[in-house]
Amino acid sequence: MKFIQKKYLIISLLIAIFIAAACLLYTYLMQIGVDEGYEPVQPIHFSHKIHAGDNQIACQYCHAGARQGRVAGVPALRTCMGCHKVISQYEGAEDTTKGYTKAFYTAEIKKLYKAVGWDEQRFRYTDKTDEFTWVRIHNLPDFTYFNHSQHVQVAKIDCQQCHGEVQQMERMQQHAPLTMGWCIECHRKTMPTQSAYYTQYEQVHKELAQKMKVAKLTVAQIGGLECAKCHY
Repeated sequence: MKFIQKKYLIISLLIAIFIAAACLLYTYLMQIGVDEGYEPVQPIHFSHKIHAGDNQIACQYCHAGARQGRVAGVPALRTCMGCHKVISQYEGAEDTTKGYTKAFYTAEIKKLYKAVGWDEQRFRYTDKTDEFTWVRIHNLPDFTYFNHSQHVQVAKIDCQQCHGEVQQMERMQQHAPLTMGWCIECHRKTMPTQSAYYTQYEQVHKELAQKMKVAKLTVAQIGGLECAKCHY
């Protein structure tokens, strides 16, 4: 009898160890690909604080794809040149404690000129360009579909809700985890009434809310949790 009890005790202990190890492994695997806080150094320093903050340039001026389609888009250098053809020196505020001086920012503008082949003396492009690629920060898995225009244009969600206080970031970073759970949680608490198109479906939503016996519908209750919405 003692042998059997000891045997069951060992088996129970092994099961407990297995479950604990599985939980730890699951927790670790769930963090793979989650780059919250990722803040890479770009080949040309671009300050969102100066552009979106100090100068109040609208996000969609550079990321026009956000209102038109799925991808917000990483701006081409020619987009930068739309302003920097005539802005060749930085004359704004400095942060000397971190090395962000006028000379530093002006040197970054010169890097832009070199990359696109801009002759600031003759005020024209040359054929001498340098290979250049921005370091991508926000990158969803290939099996995930996300449409910026649906959130920006239809739902009228501010960029800061997902990307953080961009206008205060000297170097852009990934503000949110961008995991499925994070998206689902937003769908569960967000009301569709902020949409400009809501009035077209207002009566339908009222009837559906009555049928579901809830005061107000959330995005989750009108299809925001359907797998095929994001994975197909």
